[in-house]
Amino acid sequence: MLHKIIVSNRASASFFELLEKENINYIKSLNNEKFNKNYNDHVDLSVLKVDEDIYIESSVFDYYSKYLSGFNLKKVDVSSFKNGEMVLNIAKNSKYFFHNEKFTTKEIFEKLKTNRKYIKINQGYSNCSMICFENRIITSDEGVYKTLRLENINVELVTTEGIILNGYKNGFIGGTCGFVSDDILLFYGDVTKYLDYDIIKRIADEENVKILYPKGEAFVDLGGIVSLWR
Repeated sequence: MLHKIIVSNRASASFFELLEKENINYIKSLNNEKFNKNYNDHVDLSVLKVDEDIYIESSVFDYYSKYLSGFNLKKVDVSSFKNGEMVLNIAKNSKYFFHNEKFTTKEIFEKLKTNRKYIKINQGYSNCSMICFENRIITSDEGVYKTLRLENINVELVTTEGIILNGYKNGFIGGTCGFVSDDILLFYGDVTKYLDYDIIKRIADEENVKILYPKGEAFVDLGGIVSLWR
């Protein structure tokens, strides 16, 4: 069995069939009523895993804590923030984390700084906007792309066109997928339909990462996938 992940409860039946077929252990997200109803199922707004700690937004804490015994769980109330949806939406890999300290709590920011270099960006929905491989980053946000280039980070810019997000013209690339293991990147929809699939495939091959997706499904942004091992 592969590592446990948390996924959107609005994913397609084909997506869940794929998880069962691949023997992937998963938890379905719970809608967070504090957030926009178009995307309050998006798990990367409500849950953030940082090393041994899992930060969970207070409105959904009781739900997730039932499934996450054995982890060090921390309750986070985002009510004091101007935009609470950004507090836990932090992109990272083992080397860097990408966010803005104004958009999250001091505890989370200091925890991330313990083992990673802080790269300040102006995009509050950083996890939505990025796929963080170990040695390369893919982003659909031009501002993020420019910032990372200035930091000499290996980054590729891809289009938002064709990424479906409920209630909006386009979604974000980071919201379409997540890592199931070090060498498997899982998408909610058929990534081969995406205009910049060739860029994703090339980088995944260079990083020795297999791409997994439900064939024929719409290419959707459902708030990424939280990996409980990463």
